Order: sequence, then C-alpha cells, then structure tokens
Amino acid sequence: MVIKTALLLTFLGVASVRAADTLEMFVVDTEGGKALILLTPSGQSLLVDAGYPTADDRDTNRIVAAATAAGIKHFDYIVATHYDVDHAGNVARVDARIPGRVFVDHGSAMPDAEHDEAYLSYVKAIGNRLRLSLKPGDVVPLEGVRVTVVTSAGAALSRPLAGAGAPNALCGSVTRDTGAVTDTSENAGSLGLLYEFGKFRMIDLADLLGAGEQALMCPVNRIGTVDLLMVSHHGFRVSNSPLFIHAVQPKVAIMNNGPRKGGEPDVFDVVHGSPGLQDLWQMHSSPSAGAKNAPEELIANLQQDCGAKLIHVSARRDGSFTVTNSRNGHSKTYRSE
Repeated sequence: MVIKTALLLTFLGVASVRAADTLEMFVVDTEGGKALILLTPSGQSLLVDAGYPTADDRDTNRIVAAATAAGIKHFDYIVATHYDVDHAGNVARVDARIPGRVFVDHGSAMPDAEHDEAYLSYVKAIGNRLRLSLKPGDVVPLEGVRVTVVTSAGAALSRPLAGAGAPNALCGSVTRDTGAVTDTSENAGSLGLLYEFGKFRMIDLADLLGAGEQALMCPVNRIGTVDLLMVSHHGFRVSNSPLFIHAVQPKVAIMNNGPRKGGEPDVFDVVHGSPGLQDLWQMHSSPSAGAKNAPEELIANLQQDCGAKLIHVSARRDGSFTVTNSRNGHSKTYRSE
C-alpha cells in the first residue's frame, strides 16, 4: 500500500520540519526489510538501505512517498549497510526515482555474497558516481551530523570513541550463542553507524551478528551510551546480545520487524531488560512475542492492519527527541538528562 503524499505532508508538517533546527528521521515500513531516511537542518538527506525489490515496487513507492513528503528531491548519500536483498536489493529502483549523489558501503561483498544479484545490482546502479567504502573509525561527511562507522566488513572499532572505553562487565557472562567469529555472510559484514547531533546519539548496527557485537563491545564498551537504539536485524536473537544493548543503555529502542519476520521473544526480553529503557517502539506487532509486544499506541502497523505506516523521530541538539507513530499520531517526547 502506497503512502499518500498529501496525507503524509499534513502529518509531518514539513514546512515547520525544514525550518526547525532538528534532525528528522523516518523509519519506512518495508515489512521486514530496512529503509531509514534522515534529513538534516541544512537540508542534506541520507537514505539507509532501500527495502525489497518487488514486482509492484511496493517499497520503492513507500520510500519515494516519504522522501517527497519531506521535500527531498535527491539523496546526498545512499548507504547500503550490507548487500542482502532486503537492504541493498532495491537501491537501484529507488535511485532511479530519487537519485543519490554519493554511495556509502562496506566495500566488496563478503565471500558468501560475491555473486549475489543484490550486490551486482547495487554496484551497477552507482555507475561513475562517487562511492565511499568505509572502515571502522571513518566518518560519513554529512553536514551538521556526525556519522561514525563503528563496524564494517567484519571489523570493529579498535579504539573507544571519546568518552567511551569503560570495561564491559557483561563480556564475561555470555550465556547464548553469538554466532561464529569466522562468519562470512553479509550480516556479519554490516556497516554499523553511530549518529551524533549535538548531545543526541543513536546507534544502528544493521544486521550485525552477536560475534560482531562482542568484537565491538568487549572487553571495553567502545561506543558509550546512546539515546536511541535501532534494534538490530529486525529483532532476531542471533543479534541483539545483552552485552551490546545493556551496555549502550538506550532510553528508547525502535524495532524494525516485519509482520512475520523477526520480533523474537528473547529479543524483547533483552531490550526491556536494558537499564534505563523507557520505551520500545515497533514497526509491526510480533505474533510470536504475544504479551511482550509494546502497547498498541507504540506500534506503527498492527497485525490486522498493515497500512505501511512509518515512525518519525525528531531529534534536538540538547539530546531530547520526539517519536511519533504515523498510524495514530501518538507522540512522545524524551528529555535530555
């Protein structure tokens, strides 16, 4: 179902959004894929992943509608966190409608995906435009927002960021499988990004597996704490280890699960058990999670009503931010400490 641009314009109040000194983020529903749009106060835009390529261009239409409603005519940066089909497979189709100027990724495909159609399609779409293949510690040159690469192509930051580096007590008590360190899948190669806008901090590790989280967070926490967590890997338990989530201590988490993908009960337990967590918002209700699901006002798409609704985050330099559910207009502001 395509989001109607006029209705979205009314909901977002785009004129006031563009005039405000805020970082605007739109989590677009791709039903188990990934698409995140960022719009900076200066008007620069970034698209992180582009959902699935389908015959009806479902995710393309949803991304284009959300971007158009936000006044975006091109993307300054298009990021492919990794080359799985639900992340990079639809980049070419979105780019054909709203072109990207610079493409950002983790470099060559991981060994398991060297010949995958999604990777080949992504590379072909770039053509002769600028491509930045980044390593941990590199920064995406987005104006007004610091976007630091914390994981890439199976590697993690080797040194803590400023203000981070405290020992992570959870590293010695790993109680569940974190995946093989030698994994050569695209998930293991995920480009993980830390977004900083003034005092506001958000972490998004894409589909990074547990072993990658351990490499990033042990023996010391190289990230520090964050305000907002984009729950990894659609809410699958092979990611989202306590040693990561409980160490970064988010105030708020957003789970980009699908109606029948991700949202596993164990992950709800980990997220809800994180110290200081105030709320978990969801793209979809999870049938397997049952009573562990967030309250309905915090779920963008209910199981019986998959209406392609998005979640909107508006962050301010003082560290406060507001999350809004486009399905019902429910909005909540989280104050800075």
